[in-house]
Amino acid sequence: MAHQNHLKFSLVATCIGALSAFASTTSYADDVVAKIAVAGPTTGQLANLGKDVQNSGELAIGALNAKNIMVNGRRVRFELVAADDGADPRVGTIVAQRLVDDHVVAVVGHINSGVAIPASLIYSQAGIPFISSGASNPELTARNLKNTFRVVADDNAQARGMVQFLSGQLKTKRIGLVDDRTAYGQGLGDQVAKDAGESGIAVTREYTNDKAVDFRAILTSLKSGQPDAIVLASTDAIASPFVKQMKALGMARVHFLGGDGICTENWVRVAASAAEGEYCTQTGAPLDQLPGSKDFVQKYETRFKQPPQYFGPYTYDAVMVVGEAIQRSGSLDPKKLIDTLHSVDYTGVTGRIQFDNKGDQKFAKVSVYQVKSQKITPLGVIKPL
Repeated sequence: MAHQNHLKFSLVATCIGALSAFASTTSYADDVVAKIAVAGPTTGQLANLGKDVQNSGELAIGALNAKNIMVNGRRVRFELVAADDGADPRVGTIVAQRLVDDHVVAVVGHINSGVAIPASLIYSQAGIPFISSGASNPELTARNLKNTFRVVADDNAQARGMVQFLSGQLKTKRIGLVDDRTAYGQGLGDQVAKDAGESGIAVTREYTNDKAVDFRAILTSLKSGQPDAIVLASTDAIASPFVKQMKALGMARVHFLGGDGICTENWVRVAASAAEGEYCTQTGAPLDQLPGSKDFVQKYETRFKQPPQYFGPYTYDAVMVVGEAIQRSGSLDPKKLIDTLHSVDYTGVTGRIQFDNKGDQKFAKVSVYQVKSQKITPLGVIKPL
């Protein structure tokens, strides 16, 4: 996923100040401290998703400390370093350098592709393992950075799943395709266009940006082509007014399909009745179908008094995978952890996790959802061809 929320410079100072506060946590004298950073947008339009990432990281750190992992005869005390990247590439790179300077052993998160891609270069140069729990642009791992991994499907897999659903279940012949020109939106849109064309679906393409609020001109243009469906590659903040304006322009019979950046309860809440009956996809299985979801959800709701969102379980597992690598390698040396991550075989909340030679999750899946009675309801899991 990706969204770029351009913030004022004061946010950067706030982020770095928060990091320093987290970094000062006191540990017992006999313990060896391992700082794991969890980064995401806890301010701005996607703050709900970033807070979910941070909460899940806190749960995982607690679980790792309960395991009493030993390195060189000393117990490892895990500490969370929480970072707000604002979903902004500029802020994200500053935060990434601050995390490197803070000597974290690994970084998890950066759910936005536009942030994760430049941040991963900073971690690569420093030799620090980085596991994204949400960035889906293929470029993240296509550069073959040895330190970079992800635990969700990439947009190539998501696009194939979306097109399989459009051509199979919805019997779509013509689509209107709109992306927001962010790293995530454009990347997903390009792949949907390619796969749809290869499947015999006619594509009419339009573009917007991640700050837009008025889509009537774009929708009017697409409507004239009589599409069977409109596909939007963007985020929930954009999708809410988008579907409202679709319905206002008399496009109630045209299906709407969004990617994982849209597939949130926040989209449904803001779009209200306009989202009813529409579709979205997520890179992974539905929460209630994840192997360890029952225990995870119970612990999350007990701790935070609200249900987890989409990226939470993947963030939790990514932090736990770092712990697994530390336990297996018997080391806190980031370079040794990177080597170990390339061979790790871990089963967590989201299922089995292994990384291929690029750092992509071998067992990634794509799920399709429909909004029913104002709830995002799973329709099924697609294993993209």
